[in-house]
Amino acid sequence: MDMTSILTIAGILVALLVFIGLIMARLYKRATRETSLVKTGAGGRVVIMDGSTIVVPFLHKVAKVNMKTLRLEVARVNEQSLITKDRMRVDVGVEFYVSVNATDDGISRAAQTLGDRTFHVEQLREMIEGKLIDGLRAVAAQMTMDELHENRASFVQEVQNAISEDLLKNGLELGSGPIN
Repeated sequence: MDMTSILTIAGILVALLVFIGLIMARLYKRATRETSLVKTGAGGRVVIMDGSTIVVPFLHKVAKVNMKTLRLEVARVNEQSLITKDRMRVDVGVEFYVSVNATDDGISRAAQTLGDRTFHVEQLREMIEGKLIDGLRAVAAQMTMDELHENRASFVQEVQNAISEDLLKNGLELGSGPIN
């Protein structure tokens, strides 16, 4: 073998390694602390929270799920205000802090039922606002206006209990405040 043959083979090997590296970099997907991945397709469903995976376009589909805590505001005023046990109308403004339940099942449910809405607060609020309002109405209907005013902590706890199970069906859980 002469020197040109060796250089040609070495050049081909280097080009091949660079080409394989570029393809692997393109197929490599990584989860972060703020984003989890759900890979479906060949090999079944795989939830990736703190790791990475290779995604082959024709064999797999990847859904990203936002793991940050999101603040959802719900206001019930005027004609939409809550009605208490003693038939009084109460204007209420509530902030709910929701996040995806950090379990394989929670992340998988959120990817399936909510999709990209976990990244868009307005779209998520539109999707689950009915559940939040139903919880507020149900609890307010069991308390008088004085009880609501005097026992705010109890009201908050009852609302959380009323909506937690419905939110879990979408892979969400209530939080206590903004945590990023």
